[in-house]
Amino acid sequence: MAAGRVLGLLPLVALFAAAGCLSGCGSSEGERLHGQVRLTLLHTSDIHSRLFPYSLQLGEIDSKLGLGETDAVVEVGGAARISHIIGRERARAWRVLHLDSGDVYQGAPIFNYYGGEPEIRTLAAMGIDAMVVGNHEFDRGALNLGIQLQRWASFPALAANYLLEDPSRPGASPLGALAQPTAVFDLDGLRVGVIGMGSLSSLSSIYDQPNRLGVLPLQTAEVAQFYVDLLRPMVDLVVVLSHLGIQEDQRLIAHTTGIDVVLGGHNHIVLQPPKKARDCGLVDDQGQHYVEMVSADPQDPEQPSKKERRRCWPRPVVLAHSGAFAKYVGRLDLVVSDDPRDFEPGFVYDDRVNGFELVSYDYQLFPVGATVPDDPIVRRELEPYAQGLDLLTTLDLLVGYAPEGSPRFSTNSGDSPLGNLISTAMWLRLGIQTDFSLTNTTGIRANLVPGPVEVEQMFNIFPFDNSITKMQLSGKEVQELFDYVARRSSGRGCVSQAQIAGARVVLDCMEQDPDPDLSPGKATHIYIGPALGKNGKPAACSSDADCAGLLGACDLSTLSCWQPIDPMSSYELATSNYLAGGGSGYRVLQRNTTQLDTKVQQRDALIDYLRSGKPCGAVAQGELAACETDADCATKELGEGFVCACPDATLEAEICTSDPGRKCARPESGPPGQGHGACVLARCRDDVARYQRRVCANAPNESIAAQCAAALSPCAGAGEQCKFLACIDRALGNFSDGRIRMVGK
Repeated sequence: MAAGRVLGLLPLVALFAAAGCLSGCGSSEGERLHGQVRLTLLHTSDIHSRLFPYSLQLGEIDSKLGLGETDAVVEVGGAARISHIIGRERARAWRVLHLDSGDVYQGAPIFNYYGGEPEIRTLAAMGIDAMVVGNHEFDRGALNLGIQLQRWASFPALAANYLLEDPSRPGASPLGALAQPTAVFDLDGLRVGVIGMGSLSSLSSIYDQPNRLGVLPLQTAEVAQFYVDLLRPMVDLVVVLSHLGIQEDQRLIAHTTGIDVVLGGHNHIVLQPPKKARDCGLVDDQGQHYVEMVSADPQDPEQPSKKERRRCWPRPVVLAHSGAFAKYVGRLDLVVSDDPRDFEPGFVYDDRVNGFELVSYDYQLFPVGATVPDDPIVRRELEPYAQGLDLLTTLDLLVGYAPEGSPRFSTNSGDSPLGNLISTAMWLRLGIQTDFSLTNTTGIRANLVPGPVEVEQMFNIFPFDNSITKMQLSGKEVQELFDYVARRSSGRGCVSQAQIAGARVVLDCMEQDPDPDLSPGKATHIYIGPALGKNGKPAACSSDADCAGLLGACDLSTLSCWQPIDPMSSYELATSNYLAGGGSGYRVLQRNTTQLDTKVQQRDALIDYLRSGKPCGAVAQGELAACETDADCATKELGEGFVCACPDATLEAEICTSDPGRKCARPESGPPGQGHGACVLARCRDDVARYQRRVCANAPNESIAAQCAAALSPCAGAGEQCKFLACIDRALGNFSDGRIRMVGK
């Protein structure tokens, strides 16, 4: 451990056995500190396998946080860069811990092909002090996680709120012997206890016992309070390393006493600045603050446990979240003290929970951009995996060209451009072709970045190896399905948690279901398939008024009415096998007995659908206009920004241009093709040429890179590629059309 000596990793069974020794149990090793002391916590979270740098179009939030200009496409992330920042900040501080809030797995091709090995090895190479087990650490099962930790981890993996299966059982994961609830660090006399709290909300089937993960979830606040009380006599500070999400983090703080800092993850957000919360938030009728303690009668274990109240006094707790996808490293500097004179007036110093208390703090967020150097140790650790990926798959193969990109979230909280592309790809896939399709919004993990779209970006967008499942639903079950989507969306800021094709729906976030036990949210208008007029063709419309006044029934992209569902009819759905199995709480799908797994991956369906598009600038019959010079492409039909592409008339330079003294040959017949001039989007040619130069720049040395660039002829080659690359634009459905309308915000 780079930051300090680990005093102990306390197994669950041993801790419960030691529960009677809550005072006077601390180690007397070394001289204890007194007065003001500084502590630095370096924090990462939700790296999601982004071990190599990747391209990202910056939104307003990332821009404000220092990654670059809004809408710019920049290179971010990379474990070697993170490690450089960690090493630099360690050198600038004294007492330091690097803690990670989990979900280091899943999100890039390296996980799909290597199953988590490089992620754990990379954390070890960084010298991380501890990590919490996130929900995506289980994506290849508990057995795989246990094996990877057993082989490669040189740090504790924490999860206090999991009761794990006995690793001695046949076929069981070694995780039960590896994952620990707590770790205690001695940092030059300052003793810091770290409690790990794993995710409970996003683990598929974790509440179905027995579950395939071998995990029994435990009550969050009660477990945390137990370990706080157990550690307090032995440590000066208590840090909770959490993957619960910000709402559960806040609830945890309010229902416990004795925690000093919570470092959280799971929601992929940055708290800048961190929140300063108060613990001990429960108040009785007399206005006194308390926490609830769970007690059991040791003489009668059959009796249910009882909850007892223990009085406490609110204390300040720092809550920090440091973002996701390897974009940021957070540094939290604390000044703590055990001298009551350092605290604000009225602060009650309680010996049961107070060791060192927070006096002040400062937070810095370090963007992981292209200007950050690589840590050579981590870079060498990752080199074999980079070379292996090159042999295993062609991640740099181009799928298409996206002039404007495609966002995964909608500005109106309903259907998004990228969500519509994905759901349409599932819906229209040859051999699937159902009445409608549905996928979960949170399963789409990244925006489609403007420019050349390569296979690797498809993995970043759709990292999960989920296949498409077909099933039959009655109209009543369709209503139940969308009611659940409405409730789920209502609890997440009234932002649609599903993306669909072949259907239209209005989701009311405020309407209460007749069942009082259900949270607000209901699907009020559901339409599947076109409404046919008297002539047997889809009924035309310019507004909902033309569709019998039915809210959301008029599709303004096709100017046609849609048909309300019939409760007694049957509808065929295409969805992911994850949702079909009950993932994310979709029980209405889980219990369906007509399921058929097509084995077609959602990612592959998306790639094939995008490749089916026409090139940018395609006009009559989907063909490009023939040309001899750039002037031939300056037509009203094409608009601005088109050039004449052919190898003979292309000049190779950093900025691609055409040779005005040479013309492209016109084809005698047929569409423009190899060797003939065709009008292509200039941005496509220039961006693809830059992409090819970057591929060459990754060669082992400058000589090979120069040979690569000369052999590729980036400008000429890019022009030829843009004659055939699919244009990912409105023609493919890359826009929001209001198929999901959110009301009641």
